[in-house]
Amino acid sequence: MQFGVHSENISELSDRLFSSILEEQQKVAHLKPADPEKLPQSKSLIESFAKVKGRGFFYDYFSTGRGHGPFTELVDGSIKYDLIGGIGPAILGHSHPLYIRANLEAAQSDLMMCGNLLPYNEAYLVTKKMVDLVSEKSRLRHFWFSGSGSFANDTALKIIWQKQAPKYKIIAFEKAFAGRSVATQDITYNEEYRQEMPKSVDVDHVPHFNHRDPEGSLKRTLDALNQLYDKNGDVYGGLMIELVQGEAGFVYAPKEFYEEVFKWAKAKGLYIWIDEVQSFARTRELFAFQMFGLDEYVDVVTVGKALQACGTLYTEELNPKPGLVAGTFNGGLAALLAGAKTLDYLTQGPFYGVGARFHDLEQKFISRIENLAQTSCKGKIGYCGGVGTMISFEVGDSSKEMTAKFLKELFNNGIIAFSAGKNPTRVRFLLPSSLTDEHIDEVFTIIEKTVLDVFAD
Repeated sequence: MQFGVHSENISELSDRLFSSILEEQQKVAHLKPADPEKLPQSKSLIESFAKVKGRGFFYDYFSTGRGHGPFTELVDGSIKYDLIGGIGPAILGHSHPLYIRANLEAAQSDLMMCGNLLPYNEAYLVTKKMVDLVSEKSRLRHFWFSGSGSFANDTALKIIWQKQAPKYKIIAFEKAFAGRSVATQDITYNEEYRQEMPKSVDVDHVPHFNHRDPEGSLKRTLDALNQLYDKNGDVYGGLMIELVQGEAGFVYAPKEFYEEVFKWAKAKGLYIWIDEVQSFARTRELFAFQMFGLDEYVDVVTVGKALQACGTLYTEELNPKPGLVAGTFNGGLAALLAGAKTLDYLTQGPFYGVGARFHDLEQKFISRIENLAQTSCKGKIGYCGGVGTMISFEVGDSSKEMTAKFLKELFNNGIIAFSAGKNPTRVRFLLPSSLTDEHIDEVFTIIEKTVLDVFAD
């Protein structure tokens, strides 16, 4: 069955338009400094946007909508490496052919957005693929769209609450980030994100894995969990965890740590909720829980960003009663089509598994950062780590101020990155799949120069 309008003329014009767009976008595929004549226009746009938004921006960045692969063009005329990708969505880079094709195909349909009430094929495609891509070892059977990662986590919380009522208390982990909705701001560990806010969700935080004390981490976490039960009794409904903590600077534990924590949770009757809004599609497997071999334990998994949409996977046991979860939007048709195409592209290509593309990027970036830390940048680069396309490292004293100074100089030199964490604050990369070895060589030339420049001040 065909969906949307079709004709030979539409197909011919669509193919020509696809080729023309891709050809033009491919011209933006190299570093370029800002054009002094364009700086006033860029400054004016950024200031105007900041005024109507109510606050300024971390970077003097205003996109032209032109870019290709790891490169993005700014209104000031500069072209830079984008190694943060909107904090995750741009996993394939800029103007990837799949994205262009998804936009053109969506234009052949009759709506911009489709909703939960009246289904469209685009939403069915993504839902079916998501459920099919969890392994047979997993008990996940259903997927529900949400408008953002925060709302996907709200859905997870609601279905756990409904099943566990009246055990509404949640266990989360120190340095967790769950989102900025009314509910998820309480699960998020950083108190600065909820200043002057009333408490909506009763959450207790326990220590996550500490790479500086791997042997003592499990005992410390289990002791904290047992102390909660000794103090409060059987009042907890679920345990929420990011297997790779994004806001903490890509902290993750070995499989054995998670298994013991999950066995403890199951023995207490808690549902295990995995937040993969950022880590989805970016580790050595499509899901981080698959990479760690934890399929049998998970009850709820939230995803977003790289999917171009957000949603919640859950077991049949947690399938909610009618009326609990709803919402107008599945998402934009172009985004849903891009999500379906991205799933096919990544799972059918050479991206996942030991030694595959994302593992290779991980090894190349970590080894190059470690080399700088041991040679020309010794004493200036500290910790580095990460998994898949999520890489982080520390500069100087790893303070918020030092990291911000480094990031802005890195931006001026042609690389867009961002920070993560607090005490320590780390430089964060979310790498696009489109990076080549030549790109990586150029990126590290810039990183080395930036480190040396910052510490020469």
